[in-house]
Amino acid sequence: MSITSDPLTDSQIDQLDAYLLSDNVQEEALDYIALHGYLCALAISPAPIPEHEWLEQVMAETPVLENGPERQEILNLIRQEFAFLRECLESDQDIDLPCDLTLELDQEDDCLLEYWAQGFMELIFSQEDIWFSEQEEDVAECLLPFMLAAKLDEDEELEELRLQPEFCQQLCEQIPELLQDLYLLFRVPADKPKGGSAGKSGKSGKKASGPRQH
Repeated sequence: MSITSDPLTDSQIDQLDAYLLSDNVQEEALDYIALHGYLCALAISPAPIPEHEWLEQVMAETPVLENGPERQEILNLIRQEFAFLRECLESDQDIDLPCDLTLELDQEDDCLLEYWAQGFMELIFSQEDIWFSEQEEDVAECLLPFMLAAKLDEDEELEELRLQPEFCQQLCEQIPELLQDLYLLFRVPADKPKGGSAGKSGKSGKKASGPRQH
């Protein structure tokens, strides 16, 4: 079966999300929100990862079993989502995040952007040396809002930033543009990122660190 790069429909997203939250997968598997963040980082990554390896990270199982039509359909939806996100970046299209760009809690006391950012950082933690091997300062500047949203770093300066809700909101709203900036940064190294606003705070220049979490 050939995998298209069409965006997932709402019903396909609901199907994928329900499966990833079901007993059919490991408890440590990424849910749809974190999966989207992970796949965004995977599409940006300066070094490709074999499919079987990144699927193992997503599903938290080794090897990933494709045992039955339902599992095969779910894995193909994940592959399709990845192909769509990669095409968006290649064609300079904005990526719509499946969550609000805010650190405020929703009615269920959840912050979906935090989960999305944790999924994004999960991929980076598995490739940290590669992401920071060149242009470390520019990469760190771009990643500041992601690290801020993921709440994985116990850095004092990030904690101070989180006490400034209006500034945090400004940083979070830059995330879609920064996805493109990071993609171009790794592919057109001579150019500076288009945005770079995150670095103006004077809080940039940090290498990603912290526990890998789902």
